[in-house]
Amino acid sequence: MSFDWKDYIKLAEKLYNEVNKNSMEEAYNRSVISRAYYGVFCLSRNKAGLEFYRPRRNTNDPGVHRKVINHYKNSSKLEEKQAGKILDELRIMRNKADYDGQKKTNIKDAEGANIKTKQVLNNLGISL
Repeated sequence: MSFDWKDYIKLAEKLYNEVNKNSMEEAYNRSVISRAYYGVFCLSRNKAGLEFYRPRRNTNDPGVHRKVINHYKNSSKLEEKQAGKILDELRIMRNKADYDGQKKTNIKDAEGANIKTKQVLNNLGISL
């Protein structure tokens, strides 16, 4: 049985709602953002039929993340265009959360990631 990407989104919600974060609150917030993005990214990728897409080496291939985001941004359907835009915003948030140790993250950032994730799912007709 294959992994259910919705579980990443559910995990992000659990981490967001964790009461006893104490001194690790920023790690929780960063994890919420990261897991929310990867869950919704993989669901979006699969819905776009790009589950097995692999970038071509030594070309200008933008990679799978950009390919999925552009797939939706360039759609003729308004809901999909919006999903692509929000997915792009989530990717930027995830990059900062995963790679930028100088930028602080807080509960509002984590909350925003969860909200954006639900917007993408809703726009693409994917239910949890």
